[in-house]
Amino acid sequence: MPIKNYFRGLDYFSQPQELEDLTPDKLLSLKDKYALIDVRTGFEYRHGHIKGAIHYKLGEEDIIEKKFPKEEPIILICKTGHRSRAAANRLVRRGYKKLYHLEGGMNKWRKEKFPEEK
Repeated sequence: MPIKNYFRGLDYFSQPQELEDLTPDKLLSLKDKYALIDVRTGFEYRHGHIKGAIHYKLGEEDIIEKKFPKEEPIILICKTGHRSRAAANRLVRRGYKKLYHLEGGMNKWRKEKFPEEK
């Protein structure tokens, strides 16, 4: 199978219109207003996450859909921004209209020395 066909269904490379990029500073100003969902693996989450972030790994969008109303904004976080973009694509298909993600993910958050908890 060609590699492009392998990735076609994973949505790693497209950004939905409903997804807005956030800098770490902007995320700090919004994180107490909206749900903050970390879509990394459990291992990654346990080794440091943004305070207040709830862990639902990529692929658990059905659980997110049951717990968070579609009309309320959600902030998605991953390591680099790719998995949060993929999660956003999947949530958009389920009817979510306003999503944010941390541009550059936790890598950027850590590089800019923002706080995290374990």
